Amino acid sequence: MMNKLKIILLIFLIIYNLQSFAQVFTLDSVLVQIEKNNPMLKMYDEQINAIDNYSQGAKSWMPPSISTGPWQTPYKNFNEGMWMITGEQMIPNPKKQNSNFDFMKGMARVELEGKNAKKNELFSMAKQIYFTWLVSKKKFELLQETDTLLSYIVSVSNLRYTYNKEKLSNIYKAKAELFQLRNMETMILSEIEMKKIELGVLMNLNKNSVFELDTLLVPKYYESQLLDTTLIATSRSDIKQFDASIGLLKLQQQYEKSKRLPDFGVSFSHMQSLGEMPNSFAAMGMITLPIAPWASKEYKSNIKGLANSEDAITFQKQSLVNESAGMIASLQAQIKSSKIQLNNYNNNILPAYFNSYKMSLIGYEQNTEDLYVVLDGLKMYWMATIDSFDQLYNLLKLQTEYEKELEIR
Repeated sequence: MMNKLKIILLIFLIIYNLQSFAQVFTLDSVLVQIEKNNPMLKMYDEQINAIDNYSQGAKSWMPPSISTGPWQTPYKNFNEGMWMITGEQMIPNPKKQNSNFDFMKGMARVELEGKNAKKNELFSMAKQIYFTWLVSKKKFELLQETDTLLSYIVSVSNLRYTYNKEKLSNIYKAKAELFQLRNMETMILSEIEMKKIELGVLMNLNKNSVFELDTLLVPKYYESQLLDTTLIATSRSDIKQFDASIGLLKLQQQYEKSKRLPDFGVSFSHMQSLGEMPNSFAAMGMITLPIAPWASKEYKSNIKGLANSEDAITFQKQSLVNESAGMIASLQAQIKSSKIQLNNYNNNILPAYFNSYKMSLIGYEQNTEDLYVVLDGLKMYWMATIDSFDQLYNLLKLQTEYEKELEIR
């Protein structure tokens, strides 16, 4: 028996130590972990590094070529001919190479803004999980307190029943309320565990990591901010990604225009005599003529097509800015309404329900009130409190959506 007690005590000590040493994450530290460790963001970093590495090859030259074989050699007398060795090298136009290099480097900016946009999405997702966890924890604490009250009421009602001062139907109702409450506790505990897993995945933590969340909530006053489309355009990474894409198209146009410039080449040949002919050589320079009509059609068409793509992205950006401005105005109105409702819960609805429950409990203790009235009053109070927590979560969710629209960390 003593050994079993020691084992149970040891288990409780282990659980206590795990909870004591659990790392506590504030919302900002959660976002820092995501920014540092999330695999999706690391993928963007590698893509940017890849573009930087690819761009280094933009200024490379074509490899030289060497050819050899008989030259001006009669069929009937091989010794009267010559053996030729030729080396050729094409020399690309430096302006064309620089344009290609700038175009490839421009891709990195598009990827960088894409990374920032994805980071904004991950931050928004993490905030919603974080706030769901916190509100669920508040609900669980409330249900535990209510569980204690109901357990006390059940025990008191059982005692009163022995003295014929309580109805058996009321006792069954109280027990049913208690077990229903414990079902909700189990459901909320499961939700908390699920949100812990989801947040750990976003932070790329070990699945066995033990951590808790800081419960401090700082109020935000977004509903009173005055905004214009300029601030939206300069805040959002996905909108700035459109600007980067437009800049990339301009660089691509410059590269296509540079194709009008000629490339150069040199060729040197040495002819070794196979008989009595003197040795000889040939040196030649080459230049391409891309302005020829049959050669210029491609890059001219590409330039026009890129201009159309630039206009399309400009309109897409304008549409997103307008849509975001409308969304922000709507969110501000919803945040204001949600705050009014939450204040009404805290200042009016919850105190009224609590006083109703309190008065019924006092009446029950004085044998002037029935048990089912007490149970109904308690249930109405904790359900209204749960509703207030839902309203709190709704407010936090609206603030998260607002921060996502303006990319506020």
